[in-house]
Amino acid sequence: MDQHSSSLQTRIAELEAEVQRLERENRKLRKKARQADSANQAKSDFLAMISHEIRTPMNGVIGISELLLDTDLQPRQKHFAHLIRTSATSLLTLINNLLDFSKIEADKMVLESEPFDLRALLEQLLSLYRVTGKSKGLRVNAEIDPSLSRQYVGDAHRLRQVLVNLLGNAVKFTEQGAILLRVRKERAGETAELLRFEVEDSGVGIAEGSMDKLFQPFSQVDSSSTRRYGGTGLGLSICARLIKLMEGEFGARSEYGKGSTFWFSLPLRVARQAAEIEGAPVDSGQPPTAVAEVESSPACEGGDLRLLLVDDEETNRIVMAETFRPTGVEVVVAANGQEAIELCRDNRFNLIFMDCQMPVVDGFAATRTILQEAERKHRQAPPVIALTADVTAAAKKRCQEVGMVDYLAKPIDFRQLQVVLSHWLPELRMSVVPRSLAGTAEVAGVDTPRESDGSAVVNTAVLGRLRENVGNLAPVIGVFLRALDRRVAELDQAVQARDAQAINKVAHTMKGSSSQFGAEELANLCLLAENMGKSGNIQQVDRIHQQIVESAARVKQFFSQPLD
Repeated sequence: MDQHSSSLQTRIAELEAEVQRLERENRKLRKKARQADSANQAKSDFLAMISHEIRTPMNGVIGISELLLDTDLQPRQKHFAHLIRTSATSLLTLINNLLDFSKIEADKMVLESEPFDLRALLEQLLSLYRVTGKSKGLRVNAEIDPSLSRQYVGDAHRLRQVLVNLLGNAVKFTEQGAILLRVRKERAGETAELLRFEVEDSGVGIAEGSMDKLFQPFSQVDSSSTRRYGGTGLGLSICARLIKLMEGEFGARSEYGKGSTFWFSLPLRVARQAAEIEGAPVDSGQPPTAVAEVESSPACEGGDLRLLLVDDEETNRIVMAETFRPTGVEVVVAANGQEAIELCRDNRFNLIFMDCQMPVVDGFAATRTILQEAERKHRQAPPVIALTADVTAAAKKRCQEVGMVDYLAKPIDFRQLQVVLSHWLPELRMSVVPRSLAGTAEVAGVDTPRESDGSAVVNTAVLGRLRENVGNLAPVIGVFLRALDRRVAELDQAVQARDAQAINKVAHTMKGSSSQFGAEELANLCLLAENMGKSGNIQQVDRIHQQIVESAARVKQFFSQPLD
C-alpha cells in the first residue's frame, strides 16, 4: 500500500510539473500572439502612414503640373510639363499597387458590397480607352451581352481596377490592330449570375514558356519587356488575387506575335429588390477626380437651392461659402453639430456638408440625430456629405454607419467636390471646378488631397487654386490669421496642461485650416502633434509645439506681404 501510495504521489508530482510546464508554454504562446498582433497592427499603421506620406506629395506634383499646363507655355515647355504629369501619375499608380499588394499579403484588403450599374461602369471605361487607343491608331470595341442585369451587388471599385489594368495593358502592348472587351453571362441563378469578362488584343503576345511568370509578383515575361514598356509586374498579380478574393477565377491565353486574351469569371449577386437599389449610392466605378464637363448656367439657377455647411473652423466655413457664391446657392452655416440639429428642425436643406470632429456635438452624432428626426416627421432627409481630414478606411466606414452618403477629404479637392455635387445635387448646373483644372482627370483616380508637398511655408499653387474659387482672398485670410492666433493660444494651454486629448483636438483643427491655405509646413507639424496627442505619447510635444509657434509666425509673415 505504501509503495502504491508513493507511486501515486510521484505520478501526481509529475502531472503537476507537466501542468506547470504547459502553463509556462501557454504564457509564452500568449506573449507571442500579442507580439504578432502588435506586429500586424504596426504593419497596418505603416500602410496607412505610407499611403498618406507618399501619395500626398505625389498628388502635389500632379496638381502643380496641372496648374502649369493651364498657363501660357511654349510648346517645348508644355511637352516637359506633360512629361512631369505622366511620370508622376505612373509613379502614383506604382505606389497604389504596392499598397494594394501589401494589404492583400497582410490579409487587410476589405471588399465592399454595394449595388452598382455595370453597364455604366463599362461605358465609362470604353470611353476612356477609346480615346487612349485612338492616340495609337488602335480600335477599342466591345461585345456586351444584352441580357446582363442592370444592377449587381459587389465591389465596383475593385472590379473597375481589374478592368483598368487589363485594358491598359492591352493598349500598352499593342502597336496595331484592335482591342476587344467581351462581357457575357455564363450562368444565371435565382439570385446571382456568373459573368465572364475577356480583354482580347492583337499585340505582341506571350511565349508559351513564359505564361507561368504572368501572375508572379514583381515578374515580367522578359527583361526587354521591362525596358521597353516599363512596369513592375505587380498589376496582374494584384488582379488575380482580387478576383480570387471575390470568389472568381482568373486566367489568360496567348500566342507569341499574335496577341493575348485575359479573362476572369466572377459571381455577382443581382440587385433585384428596390430597397437594395435605393438604399445605397450607386457606384459606377468612376474615379473621384474624373469630372465631366458641366455647363455654365446663370447663377439664378441655384437660387432655389439651400445648403447647410457645418464646420467648427470659421476659415473652412468661409472658403466653402465663397466657393458656392457664384452659383447663387443659399449657404447656411453652423459651428457645431448642435447648431446643425436645431437648424434642420426648422429649415429644409437640399444638401448638408458635415465636419466630423467638432465641439458640443460631433458630426457623427449630429448626422444620426438629423436623420432620425426627419424619419420621425416623415419628411425626406437631405443627403449628408462628410468633411474630414481623416482619410482612413475606418473613418469612411464610420461615416457610412451613421448615414452619411458620401465623403470629402480636407483640404477640399474641387474636382471631387464637383463629382459629389453632380451626383447628389444634379439640379445645380454650374461648375465649382477652377478653369485650370477642368478636363484634367486621369484614368487612375486617387482620393487623397492633392496640394501639399510638405516643404514650403505656403504652397502658392494651393493659394492660387483657392483664389480661383473664392476670388478676393483678403477677407478670408484675415479670418484665417485671427483663428490661427486663437488656435496657437489654445495649443499652448493644452501643452502646458499636458492634456493629450486637447492637443490632439486643437492640432487636428489647425492642420485642416492650414492645409486649406497651403501652409503645408505648419500642417505637417500639426499632424505630428495630433498623432502625439492621439497616442498619448507627448514626451516630445514641447519641441513640436515650439516649431508650430515658429511656423505659424512664418505663415503670418508670409500673409503680411502683398500677394502676387
